[in-house]
Amino acid sequence: PWLPPPWSTSDDRVRGGSSRSSLSALPNNCALFEGHLDIETLGGAGFASQFQSAVALNHGEVDSTSDSVWDLSAYEGVEIDVGAGDGKVYTLILKDEESQEKRDDGRDKAGINWEAEFRVGESNDANMGEEVKAKKIWVPWSALKATYRGKEKEDAGDFKPAEVRRIGLMMRSFFGTQQGDFRLELRSITARKHTSEAAETAINGRN
Repeated sequence: PWLPPPWSTSDDRVRGGSSRSSLSALPNNCALFEGHLDIETLGGAGFASQFQSAVALNHGEVDSTSDSVWDLSAYEGVEIDVGAGDGKVYTLILKDEESQEKRDDGRDKAGINWEAEFRVGESNDANMGEEVKAKKIWVPWSALKATYRGKEKEDAGDFKPAEVRRIGLMMRSFFGTQQGDFRLELRSITARKHTSEAAETAINGRN
């Protein structure tokens, strides 16, 4: 299920930006990732994202005292089942590092992200997406690229599917090429041993 536990927000407001995002459960058992990506405040940069950490359940309740992981080593990747998209490029993010110590201002310290980009639908206008319904995106572990503070990090080692601690979805500006309202309806994000025949492989980059 998408909720509970709730997903947490990480938008560029932590850096003085004005973007916003939310992820909510819909009556049709889908989730809606939506918001507004602002690139004016930060001079062309901007991001809006939602994350959920691996959690342990104790009699159906979230045990926040446990440092939990998702062991996905029995699977070959993740399949994203999209109900409806808008033609924009989204980023799936997985984290396999233990939580870093907090900064003095209470924010999480930066760490390694493992990312794959995907587009649902094609758009001739990067700011106004064309809605496309029902699509599956296959993200094999080999498609994930390591990044640090948004830049690719070649010496990050290998992704550790047995130690996944966090999953996230991000809308970013790609240095001013995307902005405005965004909306992505999700049916599921599922670890799988292999892709279904209907799925398309995630894109690396925006080509």
